[in-house]
Amino acid sequence: MIKIRPQNQSGDAQAIYTLNEAAFAEHGGTEAFDQFREGRDDIVSLVAEDQQQIIGHVLFSPVTLETPNGDIQGMGLGQLAVQPQHQNQGIGSLLSEQGIQQLRESKCPFIIVIGHASYYPRFGFSRGSLHNIACQWEHVPDETFMVLFLNEGDQHKLTGVARFDGL
Repeated sequence: MIKIRPQNQSGDAQAIYTLNEAAFAEHGGTEAFDQFREGRDDIVSLVAEDQQQIIGHVLFSPVTLETPNGDIQGMGLGQLAVQPQHQNQGIGSLLSEQGIQQLRESKCPFIIVIGHASYYPRFGFSRGSLHNIACQWEHVPDETFMVLFLNEGDQHKLTGVARFDGL
């Protein structure tokens, strides 16, 4: 049985590192995220566990939206990984949904993601450009830079440039 829980146990960091090495092997792992995660208390880091083994991980980290009326803090879905032998079983969706729900309950106004254009819309993400939200990095393809508004009322007043804090 799959259990989703916060990253909070002593061996979690090493297990996540190993998981990311396997899941992102073709991209050379995710050392930047591993370093970024260390010592932070402003992130949401959840793991999927099966028989006390970590088989999935999702990381949400702070994003600042620079709007014409001032900065607004939200979050970015910065990393989603599932062990290759456990992929396509809904584990990534479980992790994403639980993280999104946790952020919704915390009154986070939005989540930004840079990811597969065919995967993230199932959670309600849409292209940032449709809402006049741009990425800090100009080279990111338009169809992969997406936003999810956690309060529908904010949708028309949140515009600007999204900057991933610390990256």
